[in-house]
Amino acid sequence: MSEENYFTFLESILSEEALVPQIKKATQVILDCISSKNSIWILGNGGSASTAEHFETDLSFVRYNRKSLKINAAALTSNSALISAISNDIGFDKVFSHQLQRKASSDDVCIVISASGNSVNLINGVRVAKQMGLKSIGILGFDGGELASQVDFSIVVKTEIGKYGPVEDAHLAICHAISRELLNRLNTLDVI
Repeated sequence: MSEENYFTFLESILSEEALVPQIKKATQVILDCISSKNSIWILGNGGSASTAEHFETDLSFVRYNRKSLKINAAALTSNSALISAISNDIGFDKVFSHQLQRKASSDDVCIVISASGNSVNLINGVRVAKQMGLKSIGILGFDGGELASQVDFSIVVKTEIGKYGPVEDAHLAICHAISRELLNRLNTLDVI
């Protein structure tokens, strides 16, 4: 794909009207979680792991009426010692589910970011999240994969399978859009 085609392709993905209601819905779920002082857990592999960590950073810098707002958000991808211990001693397919079992509480939110939607460790994470009473959001690509039917709702960047670059770029833009929408909504409220 040429550079020009890449940007045209990315622009067409991001201009899809179907994504806007899903972004607004995700923002509302996150806002409800913050309002009830629950936690947000973000999961992803590879490039999606870096998007998960970036999203945690964005959420950590959301400000409410010019004051920092305490948002309990964590990417379960950032502790390499823990990830390698779980992978070695329990199995990489449990790297997220094990952390959720130890850290999460009912009514928290689990956000999975995945281009394919078929990573076993993410699927296991969502299954545990559901068993524990967490709400789940999928930020997915291609056709949504298995995760599209496992999460409570998903934002799917529909592309042909294998188009990782545009999907990963779109996922980061979606995370930025959610952060911006969250900021806009917070600053129209009187109290949190």
